[in-house]
Amino acid sequence: MTTTVDIASVPTADTPGTCLFVHTDKRAYVFGRPSEGTQRAFNARRLGMGSTEHIFLSGSLSWNQIGGLYGYVLTVGNSIDAAKSQAATVNWEREQKGLKLQEHTINTSLGIHGGDNLCHTLAACRPVILRQPIKVSTFEHREDPRSENPSNVDPEWQDDCLRIWKVPVRRARSSSPQKRRFASPEDGEPPSTEDFFKPVDGPSDPRLANIVVEKSMFDGKLGNIGAVLVSKPLKLVKSTDEAFVRNAKILAPYDGPFADSGAELPNPDKTVWVLSTEEDTLGSADDINLANWPLPPTTYSQISMSYIIKCHERRGKFNPAAAKSLGVKPPDFKLLTAGCSVQGKDGVTVTPEMVMGAPKPGTGFIVADIESRDFLDSFLERPEWSSSDLMSEIVSMYWILGSGMASDARIQKFVEDHPKIKHIFCANDTCPNMISLAGPAELQARLRRIDPERFTLLKYDNAVKGDAPKGPQVELGRIGNKISLMPRIIFDSGHVAPFPNLLEAAQSVSENILALASKAEEETTDPEFLRKIEEDETDIPNRDAEIIPLGTGSSCPGKYRNVSATLIRVPGFGNYLLDCGEGTLGQIRRLFGDEETRNILRDLRCIAISHLHADHHLGTPSLIKAWYESTLENGDAKLAVSCIWRYRTLLEEVSQVEDFGFHRLRFVNCSNGVDTSQVATAEQMGENNFGLASVKRIPVTHCWRSDAVQLELTSGLRIAYSGDCRPSDNFARECEGAHLLIHECTFDDDMKAHAKKKSHSTMQEALDVSRKMRARRTLLTHFSQRYVKSDSLKRDNANVGEVLMAFDHMRVRLGDFKKAAVFQPAIAKMLADSE
Repeated sequence: MTTTVDIASVPTADTPGTCLFVHTDKRAYVFGRPSEGTQRAFNARRLGMGSTEHIFLSGSLSWNQIGGLYGYVLTVGNSIDAAKSQAATVNWEREQKGLKLQEHTINTSLGIHGGDNLCHTLAACRPVILRQPIKVSTFEHREDPRSENPSNVDPEWQDDCLRIWKVPVRRARSSSPQKRRFASPEDGEPPSTEDFFKPVDGPSDPRLANIVVEKSMFDGKLGNIGAVLVSKPLKLVKSTDEAFVRNAKILAPYDGPFADSGAELPNPDKTVWVLSTEEDTLGSADDINLANWPLPPTTYSQISMSYIIKCHERRGKFNPAAAKSLGVKPPDFKLLTAGCSVQGKDGVTVTPEMVMGAPKPGTGFIVADIESRDFLDSFLERPEWSSSDLMSEIVSMYWILGSGMASDARIQKFVEDHPKIKHIFCANDTCPNMISLAGPAELQARLRRIDPERFTLLKYDNAVKGDAPKGPQVELGRIGNKISLMPRIIFDSGHVAPFPNLLEAAQSVSENILALASKAEEETTDPEFLRKIEEDETDIPNRDAEIIPLGTGSSCPGKYRNVSATLIRVPGFGNYLLDCGEGTLGQIRRLFGDEETRNILRDLRCIAISHLHADHHLGTPSLIKAWYESTLENGDAKLAVSCIWRYRTLLEEVSQVEDFGFHRLRFVNCSNGVDTSQVATAEQMGENNFGLASVKRIPVTHCWRSDAVQLELTSGLRIAYSGDCRPSDNFARECEGAHLLIHECTFDDDMKAHAKKKSHSTMQEALDVSRKMRARRTLLTHFSQRYVKSDSLKRDNANVGEVLMAFDHMRVRLGDFKKAAVFQPAIAKMLADSE
């Protein structure tokens, strides 16, 4: 059985985390930090996410570790669903032919391992990730397995392929846990969470959050109803029940005594809440649906997790000549290799040891995650590194480090003390900020040849910026680096991802397409053409506002299109973001580079989240954190967020795990309680308005509490955004005369029935909304990943204001829509040729 370790991602603008994909003939595992962009990285390398059975998160738990985990888990769930459907189809076809049905073994579960706050961070997303067709088991590890016996070498986890030792390292900087911040008092607190956000002294008990994850979010069933706690008197509660006691809005685990423990119950009639079973009748006012219930408060993680991973020992090589000399018949050879004894000549018992070579020890590797110097001394002092049993047969060590740490003299000495191990460094300053997603970068280079005003080259740097330890056993992590551990050790057995050749991509545009682009250039520089634009647009404010689609795909990140996000830059007012799917921050960094990204973040005024589907908001916490870090020198900086109250609660709970600036957020047009409004609501901003006169939310048909959004700037500029939805006459009425409409059009017109079923719009339906709204300019976006190229551009836009199709990383000014439209035939031709 082969076992390989593949570097799936290293720190770049596109993929901020390091992920290792460990694959055997039977199973697959992920180690490291599945940050945002992990799905796209795996797809770019064609690594099979669907086969993953366990994910081992390294480091201390924060959004950085799991920003891409949710999407990864959902993709694994979709793969399971697809495998079940395929198996059912195969058996149906066999049944029609009178053939025997096949048994299909489909793994339907996923294990997630990590340090403290694992369950809390996963459960924080319960308002936005409802029950999925995959079962998840969480393994939150807090104790030091070698605290009492440093020489203990028993693995903390193993299956039939791997043995794993968990190496938790405790933060050494402070003697007491960090207190989380209060929300700003001027914001007020939702009345349903009056005791929820008080500071606490340590990470919360994970049992309630674990139930939320395993029963309400990922229990293998689709649907909205998850785990429910029902009230019972203590005299009916058994030790086998998952039991909790309630104090105001806080639930705490109840550990006994129980009715079946034999001990005296202090209050037999005391009310206790237990996890419901199929026998329980639900519907009582006392029932607690955990999908809507606040989590126990927690504090920042104090544990950083590393791992030692080894394969199992393999049997030695069978010696058939020795077996024959002992009189063993060939049919019995298999019994000997399986570990059984057999009879040889003259009645002699032949044991496996008599005909098998020496066992082959299991080789392994180490994942060392040290995000800051607060953990370094504790890490280096771990007893595992001086254990000959644990360190034997370790062939490689992957160092996942914070910036500037690779050059630390203490790490250099560790490397020198372990010269037989290949040390692979995966950090921001030891890995080049290369373009890790070649497809979209090459497409951008070709688009730039056609329309350089709207499409610029993506920013990258193929040089290594920092220092790493010296020595022949040291390597710098690169995507595609692969090591085969078993049956024999082979270093560099994979293909390291090359630096994309953008010049070659740009030069691949054909001469006839360049001729079309040249003709478009001539037309758009004609003085009469420009005069008519000026004449037609005199009443449009902020014509210099720049619209930048950062993600134009739907459902999940694709090869050419990331998930939903659109940046609006309005000179003199600020920047506004419409939805913020996974990887949005990476898209900004890749398009603008580090320095300009900081400027964009400092000028960010508002983020509007349209609805709770994961592809529209999973990038929000990391983007807010980057905004917060960019504005630390300005203590008065605030950021407006427009969302429903459930999403506000999600952000609040995530802020308990790390300080990403929640106390600086201002929630606008956000209900303070249960979301029941089915009518459009507008909040007038008044002073401290973020450049906005009002924010309007219009209910639309898609999922629960989906809203279209209109941002009206104090200049009078009105931007209408549909989010995801069926065509809405009410949306068109409420935003009539908008200067810019950004509307989804997930499906082409030949899939109208599918669009209705999924509550999306077709191209023509989106254009109909534009007509009814009398929108001056319309940008169509949110395409199904199957429509990534030319078909989307072939539209008749008669009787509609100027319409453009969105591309990831396109930059178009509001006053340049007519100019950009002239280039779209050449773009359509280029895309058709590339197909």
